[in-house]
Amino acid sequence: MTTAAIKKASTLTADATPEPVKKGKTITVTGKLARANWATGKYAGYVSQPVKLQFRKKSSSTYTTLKTVKTNSTGVLKTTTKATVDGYYRYVFAGTTTTAAATAPGDFVDVR
Repeated sequence: MTTAAIKKASTLTADATPEPVKKGKTITVTGKLARANWATGKYAGYVSQPVKLQFRKKSSSTYTTLKTVKTNSTGVLKTTTKATVDGYYRYVFAGTTTTAAATAPGDFVDVR
């Protein structure tokens, strides 16, 4: 007999504000990490999980990690960073033994 490990599905969002922003000013990147709750059939915030904030320049195809942020008691992420060039910000969750990895779509910020 074999067993299969089934991981809970997860979702991740990212929103960088303000848009547009002046060069050198601080932007806030918020998001939420949630995972499927099989008992309720809904998604619920995933607490105290490390999530990477990544950035890629508008002209690049490669993301670089800026910092790691932990989700709060409701799965919400919030951090700040300096805006220097146009580009995309996203959060990336590596996953756990029970929950699948997730990557938020990149949110574009126009730096002026």
